[in-house]
Amino acid sequence: MTERLDPLDALDLAQASGRAVISGLRPDDWQRPTPCDEWSVRDIVNKMVASTLMFAAFGRREPLDPPYDLVHPAEVLGDDPSDTFTRAASECSDAWRRAGALDGTAPSTVGQFPAKAVLNARIFDTTILTWDIARATGQPHGIGEPLAAYVLRVAEALVPNVRNVSPERYKDAPDVDTNATTVERMIAATGRDAAWTAP
Repeated sequence: MTERLDPLDALDLAQASGRAVISGLRPDDWQRPTPCDEWSVRDIVNKMVASTLMFAAFGRREPLDPPYDLVHPAEVLGDDPSDTFTRAASECSDAWRRAGALDGTAPSTVGQFPAKAVLNARIFDTTILTWDIARATGQPHGIGEPLAAYVLRVAEALVPNVRNVSPERYKDAPDVDTNATTVERMIAATGRDAAWTAP
């Protein structure tokens, strides 16, 4: 039976995978295409940093004013993107480990929701975007079975609801082979092709 993760442990694993993949990027990787249509590797890393900082603020119950535009985020990477993500991830982890951070409701990009659901959205996004970067650059994604199973459960609850409201956000889930891995099923739940290769 797959280990069932605590949300804070899942956050740590997601951010550790993201950090490893981002730190492994080479100078010629940044403009590579990714499974996110029209987004380069740099675009995705920039979005990861912006959204990580935003969700750190959500964990502190301090919504950013104005919030980051996560569709067309401003440049936040600085001169050392790996260090920038590491610092943002640490801030996010600290925020959600504060006493009471997982209790009650918390702000999100679409209003107030149960705090654990808001944190799950962060775990989901970090994990999926880490896979995108790894796939685009030929790196191992580092997403272990417990994290993949956790994010798959989140995806199965989250993505259909988002798809109903904003169909353009996620393509329909492709058929998945019965022998697919948990990571492949997790990716398919978002409408991505787990066999995607760069054009």
